Amino acid sequence: VSTQVKAKMDTLVKQYASKGFKYEVAIDQSIYTIESAESVIHDLFLAVIIVAFVMLIFLHSFRSSMFILISLPSAMIPTFLLMYLMGFSLNLMTLLALSLVVGILVDDSIVILENIFRHMEMGKDRVTASIDGRAEIGFTAIAITLVDVVVFVPLAMAGGLIGNILREFALVVVFSTLMSLFVSFTLTPLLASRFGKLEHLNPNTLWGKLNITFENQINKLIE
Repeated sequence: VSTQVKAKMDTLVKQYASKGFKYEVAIDQSIYTIESAESVIHDLFLAVIIVAFVMLIFLHSFRSSMFILISLPSAMIPTFLLMYLMGFSLNLMTLLALSLVVGILVDDSIVILENIFRHMEMGKDRVTASIDGRAEIGFTAIAITLVDVVVFVPLAMAGGLIGNILREFALVVVFSTLMSLFVSFTLTPLLASRFGKLEHLNPNTLWGKLNITFENQINKLIE
């Protein structure tokens, strides 16, 4: 809308050039909104890269990293649908909320996926490990999510000017966090039950040596 308004104004300048018509934009809020949108996209790509790298280090599997990367947009897209149904626009507050929750959206899936792989290491097949792993850690995942929800829901209920400003911000955080929980209980175990695979490190390869060294350091830290 802002771009089209500026284009129309430029047309008017040419149309009334003989009258000496000129204009200056005093305030343009769209600049900050567009910068916020670009910031969200930047954060999203950064989160994808970092999450993939971290999952690759801890689970030693590119396949497992892909599970988490799929869960990120799977939680984000329904959030946009809920925003649409609630009549929220892409403004500074909603974009700030989306930027904030990028890191939160993968938490539940990571916790559940790691537990599924732990059950696979115990000798269970993929399907059984996915069912048992999700069931065992499910209550913990719910607790992790509800911690965020109980913080932001009261903000959405606040009255006055502050309440109006924070309402969309708080509800977008709540929507996306609940969607991430739903994805971690459905899509993540489904992907693990179909495509999950334990990676056996080869100590004779560079990748194997790096990961074995990393595992040894983690074990020392744990001890």
